[in-house]
Amino acid sequence: MNDNEARSDAPVAPPDVAEMMVCTMSDWLLRAEVIQLGLASALNQVAALLAQERTNDQGPALEDPAALTLTRAQRPAFLSRSERAAQIGALRRYEAPEWIGQMMPRLSGRVRQFVRPLQIDAKGCINSLRVADKQGHLRRFAGLAGLAELAEIAQPFLVYLPQQDNRCFVDAVDFVVADPLAAHAPGVGHVVMVTDLAVFEFTSAGARALSRHPGVTHEQLRERTPAAVAVGSVPWTPGPDAALLQRLRTQIDPHRVRDIEFASGPARRDALLRLYAQEAAMPLR
Repeated sequence: MNDNEARSDAPVAPPDVAEMMVCTMSDWLLRAEVIQLGLASALNQVAALLAQERTNDQGPALEDPAALTLTRAQRPAFLSRSERAAQIGALRRYEAPEWIGQMMPRLSGRVRQFVRPLQIDAKGCINSLRVADKQGHLRRFAGLAGLAELAEIAQPFLVYLPQQDNRCFVDAVDFVVADPLAAHAPGVGHVVMVTDLAVFEFTSAGARALSRHPGVTHEQLRERTPAAVAVGSVPWTPGPDAALLQRLRTQIDPHRVRDIEFASGPARRDALLRLYAQEAAMPLR
């Protein structure tokens, strides 16, 4: 048996939280015609690239708002060099006014993008701009440009939270930036959220958990979920198979860009420095 055969026969480690999330997120991106890559949104980028690779170039094209490109070229995930990588093999380059004024209106129902809000509430309202501090004063953040417009054309509207807790998944958001359900006729609007604990669905009939990830107890899910959201008896989220995990780990995200959204403080600084050094030594293709 040669080394390659030994490696292929070796058992594949089960998915960690980041891998569970990006594989589940990629499931919801497979049917999109265009996936928008959020600025500095590591999990969305990796999930989008994984979805594109899973469809063998027959699925979604990727629109990168930083690089101003539309591309089907397969590539690994990057953090500091993602814009340059997106420009290689681009189908089209455009100017921002052209994308907003001409292309986005034609993508209604055809575009998807996972967004990470500061807050989401039991009604599916999104806050990406202002949250209250301990004294009740609203603190302003950068927000997400075009979020309200995206809520009108993206179906389903997709959300992710790397850490689901009572600060970000709340009874009512402090400030409504977008209301994806209200942007559509009753029964038409649809919001899906993937977190480190579970998958949720929001409709005009209410919000509920669709599944919980392996190892997450009902008690953990109930404790970190608003009371108005039904968690009931839900099935386990299907995990990725060994082949998909191998593709994620060796082809799509070999340097683990996916982990950056779970790090904070000194650990985040160290992870960023490591990624920058690895990407600088990695040729673009």
